[in-house]
Amino acid sequence: MPRLPAGRQHPRPGPLPARKRRPRLSPVGYLANPASLTGIPQLNSHHSGSRISFGDSKLTSLAHSLVEIDLANESDWIAAAKVPSALVDRTIRRFLSEHGQELITEHFELCLSLAESIVDTRYTESEPAPNGQLLLVLNTQSSFPLSVGKAIDELERHQPGLGAAFHHCLRQALNRWVRVYDDWDARNRIEQMTEWAEGEDDPDSYEIPKLEQDLPECLKAQTATDPLPTLASFFPPEEPWLRELIQNTMELDRVSHSIERPKLDEEWLERERSNHALDSPLPSILLYFRPGDAVMACFDDECEYWGQETPEPNLIIPLQPEDPESVRQTLAVLQTLMRVLVLTVRIQNLIEEREKQTCDSASMSEAN
Repeated sequence: MPRLPAGRQHPRPGPLPARKRRPRLSPVGYLANPASLTGIPQLNSHHSGSRISFGDSKLTSLAHSLVEIDLANESDWIAAAKVPSALVDRTIRRFLSEHGQELITEHFELCLSLAESIVDTRYTESEPAPNGQLLLVLNTQSSFPLSVGKAIDELERHQPGLGAAFHHCLRQALNRWVRVYDDWDARNRIEQMTEWAEGEDDPDSYEIPKLEQDLPECLKAQTATDPLPTLASFFPPEEPWLRELIQNTMELDRVSHSIERPKLDEEWLERERSNHALDSPLPSILLYFRPGDAVMACFDDECEYWGQETPEPNLIIPLQPEDPESVRQTLAVLQTLMRVLVLTVRIQNLIEEREKQTCDSASMSEAN
């Protein structure tokens, strides 16, 4: 996903934290709530408590399309008591289950809704999606933490440039589908905090995170426009865990680029942003280097102000319910998203297993 334009980076209101107040670092348990839920709300046509407000006709059309593309059959129709909304609900839930939902819900706190608009119409008027479309809307409740500093250092020791290429590939692949909070977001936040402090009587009394000291060496001279070699241009690492890490990252990159991100009616989207004062999407992933680093400190600082405005969804997938090919394409996009998330979890597991092995080895050495 392209980086958010500068105009969408809304300044956060509130005081700059004073030096005597250290930034509160979000515990990993908060960032990746194990009790999270990824799912579809009950898809009844006027279901109380859901985002669904459209009539039976669109759900009936969607049910027909699901049958046309062989995702639903006669037994599903009978199990749904011959109710189109129940057939849609049953079919989409099964699709999610077959594409990694269980693993994803262990690590991400996401909400996937089927709706006519990108905001909850129970509380505000909203313009329906154009051309009679429905929307699959992905929102996040917290951010999945992915610490990559030690992995970057080990890759750099194996081959100079490999750690930087890994970080660049990972960030680009993830940003195509969800918002990622990373060192470039932290840099923007630090610039903003510095501007605020310079307007105060005693700017030196404010604590501002120092990003440069927390960057891996291979990233310190890197700029946003610097060209980097691809991961495929390097020799595969000999160490098994590093080789598996690179293989999974390359697969993540391949899957991420295997299908285009859905295009929306930009005029309609801008009206929705303006009418509802939508803020930037909340980050689905926090890509940091080490616990307590400047990226995490800036993220934690911004957390205090997120939620004051309605955030724009991380991903909006439009579908034409009466068009089987449109429904097929929508589900292909959803499958790609879920595969990206599953591979992200796998990468995190590889990194955490390596760090645990390193800690265990260090403890045994100390004991001896």
